Amino acid sequence: LNARMLARITGVDASMIQTNTQCYWEQIAQGIVQMVELPWKVYEHSSPTTAMIASAVRRAIAENGCSIGAVFIDYLQQIPLESGGNMAFEVGKITRQIRDIAKSHKIPVFLGCQINRGNQTTADKRPNRHLLRNSGEIFEVCDQLIMLYRDAVYTKDPSDRTIELIVEKNRLYGKLGTATMLCDLSTSKFLNLAR
Repeated sequence: LNARMLARITGVDASMIQTNTQCYWEQIAQGIVQMVELPWKVYEHSSPTTAMIASAVRRAIAENGCSIGAVFIDYLQQIPLESGGNMAFEVGKITRQIRDIAKSHKIPVFLGCQINRGNQTTADKRPNRHLLRNSGEIFEVCDQLIMLYRDAVYTKDPSDRTIELIVEKNRLYGKLGTATMLCDLSTSKFLNLAR
């Protein structure tokens, strides 16, 4: 994560930051100074419970002395289930608990989720809400559902830098559809397409 953030700030390829820092030392050093000033925190835990996530949010708000801008959780399937019961029910319960955190603190929560690989066998590889693992509850609870698709993953075309943001649900603003952007994965940047 640090290498990706540094790549985004400095414009230096993330792989170069991890392997060959000497030729970019000045840029990286300046990027580190900027990173230290950023008002963000990373809480690392391989399997955080929703109670741990809620506690981390409360702690961040208390340390900040005010509200926080957003919470990013990577990803839903890493949050442990409470029992060996119905998987869809358990995922729905976790999703509702995450939504409660967002509502009680009035902050957006971005929750990453893995999809089933069913689209790999179809002609159109684009994801849709039905491919979300245990999707029924997730789709019902979320305010927005945005899925990412990169054609280059399937065509193996290294020059294709486009990425599609497919809006499957948009309770807040109502519009659905697909936005196409450019992505530079080496520096973790997304850019508007030139028109």
